[in-house]
Amino acid sequence: MASPAPKRVSKACDACKLRKVKCNGQERCQQCSHLGLRCVYSVSVKTRSQGKRGRIITEYKNKTSNATAISPSILPAGSESPGQPSPPLGIMQYPVDPLELTSPISVGPQYGQTFFLDLLPDYVEGVYPVQPVIAEQELREYISVMDTDPDVRSFVFAFGACTLNLTRYGDQRTEEVQRTIESLMDYSITSMKPPYKSFHSSVMRVMQSIFIHNCLMSIQASDAAFHYMRDAITAVQLLRVDNPEIMAPLPPPERSRRQRMYWQAFIHERFVAILDYRRAILPPLESMPEDDPTIPIQVHEGFSQIIKLFKLLDQDFLKNWLDSQGGNVTSSWIEAKSRELEGDEEANAEELARLSTMQRADLAITREWLRTLVWRLAMSQTLLSSRSSKECLSLLFPVRLSQNLRHQVSQMSRHDIEVHGSSMTQKLFEITDTIADVLIHVPAGTLEETAYRIEDYLFILDFVLLFPTLDQTRRGILLEKLERLQSMFPEVCSATSSPNMPLEMQSPSTAGTDPWCQVAHSKIGGEASTSVSAEALALVGLAQAPYPEQERSQRRDNRQAKWNHISRRLSMATFTVPGELAYNT
Repeated sequence: MASPAPKRVSKACDACKLRKVKCNGQERCQQCSHLGLRCVYSVSVKTRSQGKRGRIITEYKNKTSNATAISPSILPAGSESPGQPSPPLGIMQYPVDPLELTSPISVGPQYGQTFFLDLLPDYVEGVYPVQPVIAEQELREYISVMDTDPDVRSFVFAFGACTLNLTRYGDQRTEEVQRTIESLMDYSITSMKPPYKSFHSSVMRVMQSIFIHNCLMSIQASDAAFHYMRDAITAVQLLRVDNPEIMAPLPPPERSRRQRMYWQAFIHERFVAILDYRRAILPPLESMPEDDPTIPIQVHEGFSQIIKLFKLLDQDFLKNWLDSQGGNVTSSWIEAKSRELEGDEEANAEELARLSTMQRADLAITREWLRTLVWRLAMSQTLLSSRSSKECLSLLFPVRLSQNLRHQVSQMSRHDIEVHGSSMTQKLFEITDTIADVLIHVPAGTLEETAYRIEDYLFILDFVLLFPTLDQTRRGILLEKLERLQSMFPEVCSATSSPNMPLEMQSPSTAGTDPWCQVAHSKIGGEASTSVSAEALALVGLAQAPYPEQERSQRRDNRQAKWNHISRRLSMATFTVPGELAYNT
């Protein structure tokens, strides 16, 4: 039986009437959705003068902008009822709700369109390459209507807060800048419309929550940051980016943009899952973002490489990370995951060569951070050995990593690294903290090697302590471990025939209780431990060596000089804490 013909629409919206085009009569018709017009069905019909289509659209936009906001084309369908008056400028009015609503905080008149337009160059340079979702032109459209659309205004303030947060560091991150970031963020939070029954998700809503999440992470508000991360993920899931049938009708650039948005949320959630030991709920898409000729090729390739790294944090990895018993962590699993991280060295070099220095910094440090995580999983299951031929299973892997990291950081500017915000700070902190633990608990074979380790460590430590987003708790942890290293290498008097070096200084005094040291000694074994102790004694001149007395004395003097060099290098370590006087440990 043939299906009945669709009913003819008896009433068209004002915009379609004005333009003399067919209207499908929906709450927000197809024509208005396409052109970003406000869809209104007036009771009375007034005759409009004829004119060119472009002029009519412009006149209609100018007319309706005084009543309510005009949504750019990427916004969702409007939810307001026909004829409903718009809220006055700067005042949020929501549907009637039994709960008392908190009004948005007041902000100064300096946060106008000009303020946010001036931030666009910083956004394009420092934010968009690592969060390539909202392009510059789209932001200009949002800023142009922020005074008439409360939802857009709320988003623009989040954009401003995130841009300042990621592009103001070092001397630029003054107390005034920090207050501005928090004021913009607070306004965005208090003016964000709650999801009432008429709620429709949008790309704008997703990125607003991600921007707020970024700012909250920088001030260590981890619970609030997690809330807005999950808010962003909810908005992403409502857009059904993982559904091919829903995505297929979209234009290719918009489809690619939403895929990048999905992966952006995926990356942030996986990082938080590792950092705060939380469960991740957003699965990876089946494919990478489609090619998009509307964005720079460098941005597309750099973002794709970061996605590939974070895809390695799969559910199996997260289960092992969150499981106190280690889950399925075995030597073979560690080796396989390490091979995935290393990849093809030649291919990696070719890919990095095509990227900007900022993108290379993100990829290089993220890869080293992930390798550190894999090593820590191996450590937690006592799979490490000082004799292992596999680097990923060696007790000394973090020390070797510090050499590589120092070389890479030396070739990067602070701008290229700090622009990635608190996530980069956390990655470098975890790497540095792990290196310090190995220096404290795993003795080097020679004093020369110890000296090299200390130099690499102090270089990385100095670099990390200068990050303005490094909180006092983590800063204190790093400085405490530096003090412990200093206590392990006291300066030795040179007037005696043998170095005045306490035996307990040759290994950590907490060797019997410290879990790291216990693991190290358990993997070395009883017999090997005895040989290591004997070697340590020989290093400091306390063991008998088969050499003539004069030669033994010379060797002791040389070892003493090297020991004192290490001692002085550690005691003279001076670090400038941002906003404070120099800190000399």
